[in-house]
Amino acid sequence: MRFLCVTGICLLSTAAHAAAPLKFCYEDKLLFPYYLGAGAEIPAQRPGASIEHLQQLVQQVPELRLELVRRPWKRCLAALKSNEIDAVIASYRPERTEFAHYPLQQQTPDPRRAFAKHQTCLVSREDAPWRWDGKQLLGSNEIVIGRPLGYPAIPSPPGQKFQMHYTQSATMEVDLLKKGRINAVTTICNINGQQFTASFIASRRLKVLYPPLYDSTGYLIFSRDFYQRHQALAERLWELSAKNKGSEIYQQYLNEQVMPGARKAQLSTKVD
Repeated sequence: MRFLCVTGICLLSTAAHAAAPLKFCYEDKLLFPYYLGAGAEIPAQRPGASIEHLQQLVQQVPELRLELVRRPWKRCLAALKSNEIDAVIASYRPERTEFAHYPLQQQTPDPRRAFAKHQTCLVSREDAPWRWDGKQLLGSNEIVIGRPLGYPAIPSPPGQKFQMHYTQSATMEVDLLKKGRINAVTTICNINGQQFTASFIASRRLKVLYPPLYDSTGYLIFSRDFYQRHQALAERLWELSAKNKGSEIYQQYLNEQVMPGARKAQLSTKVD
């Protein structure tokens, strides 16, 4: 803390006193490109796209000071419910509104103020004899999909089969695909409404298949206690999220040729 001393009288600096902590909890497993590293340690460099995006937003609110905490995901949610931590990034679940504040519009999530919106697509070779129409496979009833270790299996369409083949990294998957050892991989193909192809996929002349497999929308949500004490600051962060979706940050991470730490860290099993 800093003090201002004038004519022998010392006063606490308003700027130092004003910054309220925003204690943010995120999963203690690698989830590329969102969170890098594993365990309780917070990486000083390249912590993950979502963390850099959040840091960018909080820097625009000088009344807040970001504090990062890593725990198993269920413990993050439990700590949010008990007001032990102040915020997480999570998908919308109606039951979570009982203990957390989402950016709502007429009692439903406001997509304009979502933290980030991404879509995931299948990727195939140019000469693949099958295609994807958004609901089912055409030209085949079964394909083998490469996925990083720890990522969840993709549900199969009715009457068809998606078989998972797990590898150590995203680049290993695309190399297997290029050689014809597997039929497909998955990739983030749309970032906040804009189609995107990572450079390590484009350089191998692989084909991104639209429509996407699934959508992922994450919201910055606050504990009831934090929202009651700092409602104006929470609303300001949501408005900043509406203007700044961090698209360039996510693109930079996805364009990396390797998944940092994939061989050393356990991967997250889901996005929730």
